[in-house]
Amino acid sequence: MRFLIILYFLASISVCNAQSRGIVYYGHIESPGKGGPAGLDFNAYLVFDKEASYYVTAKDSLENQSELEKQQTKEVNGKTQVYLGKHTLPQGKQVYYNRQKDSLWWNKKYKEPVYGREKREKINWKLEAETKTFGGLICHKATGVFRGKTYTAWYTKKIPLPYGPWKLQGLPGLILEAYDEKKEMYLYFKSVEYPTQQNLSVGPIVKPKEDNKYNWISIDEYKELLEKIVEKNKTKAILIAKQMGGDVTVNSGGIETLSVELFE
Repeated sequence: MRFLIILYFLASISVCNAQSRGIVYYGHIESPGKGGPAGLDFNAYLVFDKEASYYVTAKDSLENQSELEKQQTKEVNGKTQVYLGKHTLPQGKQVYYNRQKDSLWWNKKYKEPVYGREKREKINWKLEAETKTFGGLICHKATGVFRGKTYTAWYTKKIPLPYGPWKLQGLPGLILEAYDEKKEMYLYFKSVEYPTQQNLSVGPIVKPKEDNKYNWISIDEYKELLEKIVEKNKTKAILIAKQMGGDVTVNSGGIETLSVELFE
């Protein structure tokens, strides 16, 4: 009898976890300095439960590489933008958020992989009256500043969990779409499943064996890494900063106005 009770208890936990799990599919376009959503258009998804969320984009298995190749040359505001090379990773670019620890873990790659961890930066969201409908769910508008850029987010109270795509968190409902003023970071809604029966991991991020030599770095260490990149690529970095429309001050240490999210 005790054995049967334990099995029933474990099965109940499994059912509850499945019922609280959901997934949102997005399009993800990053276009730093281009004045609009001019970058490559990647598939992305956010899977979540009550304890955590896991976001991934630019992942090999999510993309049709031939379709990405068709986007390598784009006309943007009368100028030709060229995107060469491979832009996806086997594990993708990931962001894992743990509610209990109120912290984010993420990865990306320049010449070498980078693995970062940071406390969630609280965004002072302003809740607006305007609404839209995404996937049959009424969403409310909110605006807030995250690391120097003003973002608009559309969140649904029907899924009252504080998650969102990428590093955008902290609203009284799930974010289904978000973008900055110029849509240089443009995370647009495709579809949602809640609850979902898909057996998808909600994290944490697992490094491939070949990346175990790379330590998790803090946000301050990441800033230092960006400064080193600027030193090695100063001319290119100045051009990017000018395209961003900001004031540029160059000294022996690099560009003082460099944003920590410039190279997201």
